Amino acid sequence: MLKLLSLSLSLSLSLFMVLGQSSTYASSQQASHLRLDPLLERVEVSLQAHQALVEQLRLDRETLLALGSAAGDDLQTIFVAMSKDYRDAVESAVSVSSAIAGVNQTAITLFEAWREEIGDLTEPRLKADNEAQFTASWQRYEELIQSLQRSEAMIDPVLADLKSNLVYFKHALDESSVASRKTELSDTGNHTQALINALTSSVVMSKAFQKSMQ
Repeated sequence: MLKLLSLSLSLSLSLFMVLGQSSTYASSQQASHLRLDPLLERVEVSLQAHQALVEQLRLDRETLLALGSAAGDDLQTIFVAMSKDYRDAVESAVSVSSAIAGVNQTAITLFEAWREEIGDLTEPRLKADNEAQFTASWQRYEELIQSLQRSEAMIDPVLADLKSNLVYFKHALDESSVASRKTELSDTGNHTQALINALTSSVVMSKAFQKSMQ
């Protein structure tokens, strides 16, 4: 009877310890997610800015290609639309760059604070758990910011292409001028599509990062 009681107490104690460790780990994991909430808010702002730029660039590309097949009075109408689309694209691009900078600044601040907190931990299991979560979260963040910065680096060259076409047609808007510049229009359209693809990839990465932090 005593042996059974001792065994029962031993099992109960083991179960208590396991549950306690599980609870500690879950609490630690939840704390790490809460710690990065400000970063997730910045990522959401960036995601929305990227989506807005993608939609704007699609309009720019459509208008650009429409000019290549336009004639007569349609040339002026499309040129005016191109000018507006370009200005809107520049504005959206500024929002994207600002959002990416906000993401990076917030991430650096939060991860540095987290690293300092880990250094102050004395309980081995809790410290190891935090270090593992820190490493995994930082790796996911690095993948995200690299994707954002790659697509951002493509923005200015595309805007320069769009502006170059505007400047050219501002001084020579007729069918022969459009015909002579079809290669440049096609190249700009391709570059714009490549940027759209890169920005869309960044949107996908942003959503994946958000999901991994939930």
